[in-house]
Amino acid sequence: MTHKFILLAGLSGLALSQPVRAQEVAAPAETAEAAAPAAGIEEIVVTAQKREQNLQSVPAAVTALSSEAIANARLSDFSDLTRAAPALTITQTTTSPNNSIILRGIGTFAFSIGVEPSVAVIIDDMPVVQQAQAFDNLADLQRIEVLKGPQGTLFGKNSSAGVVNIVTKDPSRDFEGSLNVTAATDGDVRTEAAVSVPLSDGVGLRVTGFYHDFPGNVRNLTSGRKLNDQENYGLRAKLRAELGSNLTFTLTGAYGKAVQDGAATTIRSISGTGTPRVFGSPALALLPSLTGITPGDENYNARVDTAGATRNETASIAGKFNLDLGFANLISVTAYQDWKFNFETDFDGTDLNVLGGLTGGALNGGLVQSGPYHSTNFTQELRLVSGGRSALKYVVGAFYSNAKTSRAFQRGPVVAAADWSARNSSESLGLFAQVDYTLPTNTTVSGGIRYNHEKIGVSFDNNLASATANTCLAGNPLCRGTNSDSVVTFKASISQELARQIMLYGSVSRGYKGYAYDITSGFNPARIDASLNGTGPGLLGVGPVRPETSTSWEAGLKSRFADNRIQLNVIGFLTDYNDFQAQSAILVGNPPAPQFVLNNVGKLRTKGVEVELTAKPTDWLRIDGGASYTDAIMRSFPAAQGYAGQTGQVWNGTASALVGPCVAAAPATAASPRTTCAFQDRSGARLPNSPKLKWNIGATAEFGLGGDVKGTAILTYQHQSSVNFDLLGNPLLVQEGYGVVNGSLGVEFGKVRVTAFVNNLFDKHYAASLTDGYGVLGGSASNDAHVVYQFQTRDSQRYAGIKLGVKF
Repeated sequence: MTHKFILLAGLSGLALSQPVRAQEVAAPAETAEAAAPAAGIEEIVVTAQKREQNLQSVPAAVTALSSEAIANARLSDFSDLTRAAPALTITQTTTSPNNSIILRGIGTFAFSIGVEPSVAVIIDDMPVVQQAQAFDNLADLQRIEVLKGPQGTLFGKNSSAGVVNIVTKDPSRDFEGSLNVTAATDGDVRTEAAVSVPLSDGVGLRVTGFYHDFPGNVRNLTSGRKLNDQENYGLRAKLRAELGSNLTFTLTGAYGKAVQDGAATTIRSISGTGTPRVFGSPALALLPSLTGITPGDENYNARVDTAGATRNETASIAGKFNLDLGFANLISVTAYQDWKFNFETDFDGTDLNVLGGLTGGALNGGLVQSGPYHSTNFTQELRLVSGGRSALKYVVGAFYSNAKTSRAFQRGPVVAAADWSARNSSESLGLFAQVDYTLPTNTTVSGGIRYNHEKIGVSFDNNLASATANTCLAGNPLCRGTNSDSVVTFKASISQELARQIMLYGSVSRGYKGYAYDITSGFNPARIDASLNGTGPGLLGVGPVRPETSTSWEAGLKSRFADNRIQLNVIGFLTDYNDFQAQSAILVGNPPAPQFVLNNVGKLRTKGVEVELTAKPTDWLRIDGGASYTDAIMRSFPAAQGYAGQTGQVWNGTASALVGPCVAAAPATAASPRTTCAFQDRSGARLPNSPKLKWNIGATAEFGLGGDVKGTAILTYQHQSSVNFDLLGNPLLVQEGYGVVNGSLGVEFGKVRVTAFVNNLFDKHYAASLTDGYGVLGGSASNDAHVVYQFQTRDSQRYAGIKLGVKF
């Protein structure tokens, strides 16, 4: 099994900087404050503004989790963060590239490899090129920072809604190690080990390895196997060397792989008129094949003939030089990452002999879709960070990125056939600066600006025998293109210290996400050059999708009082988005018909209030709570496509009432109560998977059990209001509000800790995403059948377990 533990190594580009040890040395101006409290709530030092600061002095909305908080909350996977950060939600599917990270109601869900997410993920100063890379094991972390709102000034163009900043542990000055083993009643087994070794004076090495095996939570009744299984393993090594009295170098290499041998959704509901049939074929009725399946939110059974599989492999290397110049710190970070992903899924979602039914027996089996991804990214950042206790502080820097992604896709072979390959490139250069000045009145004024230039490229080859020049026949030069763009973004804030550890602030910031090519099935020359509009299917003169911009206003109170035993942060925000990039509808063909493509869907607004409370009334009891009220709406989306099988106006007995409302829908009557709706006006509707209210509360009690034996009891509750998973508002795709209770009881004696835990104590079932199979199993007025599929995560069921931790 040695292939499971591969460490990549190499050298970064040479540059100069000062040691900015995120966990070892606080910024000089804040050391005294951070170290002063001997009791009460601990201080957390973050790098939310590219320099070390006390979390409470940052004039921005940041949720920060220390290594202890991560361990106590059992945050093992990226999706677990939703339990600790109320403003964060995640839409999960059977394949990680189709997952979506959402902050304050804003996230990116699109099949195109040319679209960057609105929420950036940064791991040790290295931005991941594909959001799917984030869905990995969270092992041996120092802290996690969730930065809410546009962060483009310091973190770049792909952070128009926020940033999740992940910081791993550095080597320690003394030898230390840890081993954690977890086993649960649902068959889940996790092992994580870390060891830090001082190699010589000023040189240390930290090595972390993890292994995770989960048998799955969905039973395939056709084969008897479980689906949604996962096997993860990986290794990370970090070498830190003090090359002189003022120069430090850190080299980090990491490798991880996730293997899944079966992926599937389950049926939540079947509704509508007629019998669900695969593409309307009389020989392919769904219902007789559902023996043993009872649709509902408690359904964890499926019937598919192709189990599906995924392979996710990531390797990265990063080098960081730090030089103390006396007046400032000069920091260089050079990184390279390589990500490979491959998948196969059952397109029809049944175990029926679909090919036989559609071809009269000439072929046998089901419809399958599959294809590999491959992304690489080279990044180089150089920044100058002021030091000392001066009232003037600054960060000045430059950032370069060169990312390339390729993808192949096959589907079919009888209907909905696709066979294409595509490549996308993005090369960008950013120059940024931020200056803070503190007046004698304890008023701090901050201003930041960023210039970003980007060039994107695309090539697309349609390999189907039916391909033409207008549908990107392989080698067509009109299906290769480039586009460039330059933009300036900014951020400004003012904060006032009212008393020690009590601060008011206000800020305004501008976010940006650049041009994007819609690289999906149906790609054509017009998606590169608007002047190449044609008459074939999918041709509309749009060119690359326009940039997405955001302007955010924020005001907040950050406070600590009661002898440092209560921390209360209250933040209000309002953010407007123009030309939001999402999958929506355009008019295609003659006569025009709707088709899903990447498009600018109009104006959005997200506004709300966030509250975070931490209280430590006694040394043995800690209470943590958070709440997020978010009103995320589409202010202008007047020509959205009608959702699957949408009807227009409904007769209510006395007058017609709009449902949608539909655009140009014929009035309803008692004799004709509904009208099919091709397009609708979604202006004023809520964004998908954006709960209006999400909150959590938890209590941690520590108590003595005699001698050096200590006990810890933790009880938490998380709740969110209802959401609709559909951008177009399909009422069948609503997940009602729900709450989940988790608890644990631990005993620590010496360097050994044993913890018993239970997840989802009351076994509350919920979906992480919902989809309507209308296009495959319904799709006509005579067969208006809706089969709703749900993706259920492991945490949607109750399980218990034991965790054994040893430190040495």
